[in-house]
Amino acid sequence: MSPSREFFWRRTAMEFDKLNVTLLQRMSATFAEGNRAYLVLQKKLLREAETEWERRHIRRLVAHHILSFAHFKARTWAEYHGALLRVRRLGYPSLEYRMHAACETLEWAADHDPTKAQLGWAMVEDAERRLRRMRRGHHVRKQALAAIASVKQRVSRKGLTPPITPGTQ
Repeated sequence: MSPSREFFWRRTAMEFDKLNVTLLQRMSATFAEGNRAYLVLQKKLLREAETEWERRHIRRLVAHHILSFAHFKARTWAEYHGALLRVRRLGYPSLEYRMHAACETLEWAADHDPTKAQLGWAMVEDAERRLRRMRRGHHVRKQALAAIASVKQRVSRKGLTPPITPGTQ
């Protein structure tokens, strides 16, 4: 990677961090305000991107940041679902992002709308299945499966259990 692109990606990470801190410090920030702020940042970063891959990756990163913000600030399923659909449409940059989105969806459903938990459980199951395909000693596999187990435990304490499918009895 050329030094200029390396600098671009470092600066991009710092821009995301700065915006995350700003939005999370403003307790009164609504989901709509956060969504707009991330889209403004996306527009700025897209102007500086040089390749189609960089543009697609920026869109994916922004979508995941919006989903994470929605996890904290979305009050309705329409808000959260819109962010989730954007992530699903653009794709996941890595398996870790897929796991993160699945866990956030399950936790959001447990906290706000238990009727949507089935989608969260399905996403978690999919991410877990993909993680189990990784080499057993891989650090990402270990950490991600531990994170999923932790989320399942927290959600189960709230009274949500995975749906029973014909093969898991």
